[in-house]
Amino acid sequence: MKALDTSALIALIAGERAARQLLRRLRGSELVTTELNLLELSWCSHSMGESRRKERTVAIEALRRKLTVLPIEGSAVREATSALKALRKRAGTPLACAVMGALQASGCDEIFTDDPDSLAGKWRLKVTKLT
Repeated sequence: MKALDTSALIALIAGERAARQLLRRLRGSELVTTELNLLELSWCSHSMGESRRKERTVAIEALRRKLTVLPIEGSAVREATSALKALRKRAGTPLACAVMGALQASGCDEIFTDDPDSLAGKWRLKVTKLT
């Protein structure tokens, strides 16, 4: 199971070459994201003009249909808390930790992002830079 972080989803919506290549490489893998990642996309779209916002909303709904969208629930919080305790210091933001906890609780083995440092922590899944 491979995950796409918000930055990877934005690259996908924008049709960036790296995102297209990644999709080809991951063909046959289950692709996932979380409700929080889709919330971030929606939040960002509100700063756009009316027509761009409508386009982005359509794109987000298409992603929702094509990807497995994981919830942030109890097991995600437990996984995030456990990883943070192992570090004995803060790692990432609470929302980033919730995303990583949800992915880890669901058995995801890798996440793709433009900013691996934003997902700092002691996770069982690999954090890969989208290039």
